[in-house]
Parts: sequence; structure tokens; C-alpha cells
Amino acid sequence: MKNKFSVCLIFGLLVLFGGLGVLLLLFGEKTPHPSQNENRMLAGFPELSLSGVKDGSFMGGLEEYLSDNMIDRDRIIEGTDRVMRALSIEGEADDAAEQEKLYNELAKLGNERAEEPEDAPTEAPTPIPTQTPAPTPVQTEEAPQETEPVSETPAPIDTPEPTAEKNLDDVPECYFTLTRKNGTVERLYTFPKENMQRIIRVFNAYRAVLPEDGHVFFAHPPFPGVADYLRDEKYVGWGGDVEDVINEFSDDGVYAVSVQRVLEKPLLDGEFLYFTTDHHWSPRAACYTANKFIEYLGIDPKPYESYSYRVIDDFYGSASKNNPGYRSRHKPDVVDVLIPSTPVQGHKVLWDKSEQDVPLIGQDHSYMAFLNGTLGSYRRYDTGVDCGRSCLVIGDSYSTVFTVYLTPYYESVHILDPRASYYDLKNARWSVSEYIKENHIDDVYFILSTGTGVNSTGLGDNLLRYL
Repeated sequence: MKNKFSVCLIFGLLVLFGGLGVLLLLFGEKTPHPSQNENRMLAGFPELSLSGVKDGSFMGGLEEYLSDNMIDRDRIIEGTDRVMRALSIEGEADDAAEQEKLYNELAKLGNERAEEPEDAPTEAPTPIPTQTPAPTPVQTEEAPQETEPVSETPAPIDTPEPTAEKNLDDVPECYFTLTRKNGTVERLYTFPKENMQRIIRVFNAYRAVLPEDGHVFFAHPPFPGVADYLRDEKYVGWGGDVEDVINEFSDDGVYAVSVQRVLEKPLLDGEFLYFTTDHHWSPRAACYTANKFIEYLGIDPKPYESYSYRVIDDFYGSASKNNPGYRSRHKPDVVDVLIPSTPVQGHKVLWDKSEQDVPLIGQDHSYMAFLNGTLGSYRRYDTGVDCGRSCLVIGDSYSTVFTVYLTPYYESVHILDPRASYYDLKNARWSVSEYIKENHIDDVYFILSTGTGVNSTGLGDNLLRYL
């Protein structure tokens, strides 16, 4: 009797899962699309071909498609993350009172730093430019050129006085939208009120530990699958209000750039802003975004074409993994790998404060060429630029190509990947605020893709704990 029940149970489960698979094949999303909970694109339905069936690539792609598009996948991922965090040694600061205490302590830390006397300068301060500096001359050769680095100190920002007290209770729910050809707007992502409040608290806390003239910058790059919608005749634009809300409700000195607004026109004009075989943005897209921040600092940024590049024309990225037949059906991507105009010296800073030399640009024939991919702990890149300012870039893998376009404007550029697999909280010997103070960081950039940004609640809490 027991064996009969087991057989019936197994048969019932097979029928259930088989039925769910059929429903998914009939009604599921067939094109690759971004996951908000994972830093990657979810697989689309594989192309059916005789060669794909013979070499096994179709069945491999079908298995990946069914796995990536299982019903309620995001909720399962979120539930798993919650269970893992609950089992974590560090635990989560979910209690409202505990979080409020943490925010108050961080604010107090910022006030204490502001009250500390600064060392007397040994040289006269660099004068603030009264005119917009001219861009560095265009380089025409492939080898690095001996050019004068950009040495201007950023001009002060004219920030309007707030007309009313900023109350985070008034922060609204936000959206990432697509505009159809007929003018109607479709909501692609939703950013709940509590997630917006959390990320604004993060930015305010980091702003509190920076110098008086420091800034916290934020960009939220979408995935290439989202950009592909703009190549579809059905859609003619994208947008959202995340950045506007951050700029309205954050403390002075916090500024968010809308990547959608920066990239919309060039993307619609057909410029190469996202890889087709990988889930990252291209160097051109990262440069356009970085230049928006530099403009905000009062500096005329170098155009993308003014840099020298080493061209990689055989790059196959994440979309080709676990898919043997992919390369036979798709052309490789072309990667422009920037050649610095000054000899940048890179250092990986370990938790015991020892250092290892690392390159700014590696010889890898992929996106990993930038900053040697992602590495744990901290990295510091000394640029040779004499401007008296330094910055820290906190971001996921989208930040690696972005970071190189900051090197002409800072004496040193530091980078930190805050994801749990790269930031070893258990062995951390100093906090981010201590690192900021010791290395005289002026500006902090948060470059977080839509997969690890505003809606990544665990990352938001970790960013506060790291500080």
C-alpha cells in the first residue's frame, strides 16, 4: 500500500511539473530578460535548428531556459536569500529601532570628522578655475602619449537651498518605464517606497563621512536586455523617476545621474552601448555616464573619441556560456580597451594593509581587461594627476569599465566591490569610513546595475554595516 502511494505521488508530481513546463513553453517570456535579484540576464528560448539538436546546444539552451524562467523564480530567489541571511553569523539589522540607531551613529561619526582640525597645508591650495578647462587634445596613435594631465580642482557646485525639510516618509514608490511607439508608458521595474528610503539613507550616511565639499554620486545602469527593447520598433524611449526622487530627498552633496536619459538618444541612434554576447554595458556607455558626473563637477570632460584604445574583436561573453552552439550562430563583440594617457599605477590593498601591484588594464581578451575584472578588498590607482582630489568607486562589475574614465580627473581612484562574494566582512580590519578618512577620499561613486542596486535590500543593509 505504501509503495502504491509513493508511485502515485511521484506520478502526480511528474504530471504537475510537466504541466508547468508546458505552460511555460506556451506563455512564458521567450526573449532574454534581466533579473532584478541576480546580476545577469535570464535565458531566452533557444533557437531551434538541426545543427543545434545534433550538437546538443538546443537541449542545453532549453534546460537553461526552463531553469531561468521557472514560475515565481524571483520569489524563490528572494526567499532563499532571506533564509541565508537569517542563518548568517552577522545577522540582519531588520529591526526599525536598530536601524535608526545605526543611522544616528553614522551621522555622529560624520559630525565628529567634520569637527576634527585639519593639518596645515604645506603648499598653497590649488586655485578654483574660473573658466571651464579645455579638454585634453585628441590622441591619434595606439600607444600611450605623453600629455599634460587634467589638473584642475573641480569648481564649487551651486546647490539651491532646500525649500522644505526633507522627510523620508514622503518618498514615493518609483518606476523604470518604457515608452511605446503609440505614446503609452509601460512599467518594467517597480522600486518600492521602503527600498527607495533605504538607498537614500545609505547615500546620506556616506555623505556624512566625506569632507564638506565632497559628493556622493549614483548611477543605475540597466541590463542590455532592457536596452534591446529600444531596438524594437514597438518602443521609442525609456525612463524613470528613481534619480529624481534621490536628488529631491537626499542630503546636499548627493547627486544621481539617470543613465536612461544619458543613453536614450545615442541608443536610438544605433550607437554601440551594450554588448550583444555579454550582460555588461560597453566602454562608450560608461564614458558617457562618467562624463555627466564630471560636467556636474564643473569640468569639461574628455570625449570618448579623444582616448586611445586597444581593440579586441573576438570577445564572447556570458551569453555564450553553457551553450556550445552559440558562437557558431553569433558574431563576437568588439571591445575598446582604453590606453591611459598617463602611467597609472595600480595596487590591491589587502586587509592587513599590505599591497600587491595590479594593472589598470589587463591583457585579457574580454570585459575582464578593465581593472583585471573584480577583485576582493580595495584597489587604489595612482594616476599622476595633480588636482588634490581622490574618489572611491563602490560598485558591481558594471563599475570596472566606468572607473577608468575617472582617472584623468583625480589624483587617485579607489574601487570596492561591495557584494558579499568580494567583501569579506568577517576579516575586515577597518571600515569603509576609516578607509575614506585615511585615504582622503573626496567623492564616492555608487555604480550599481539594476540587478544589484535599489531593489537589492541585502546589499543596502550591508553598505551601512561596511561603513
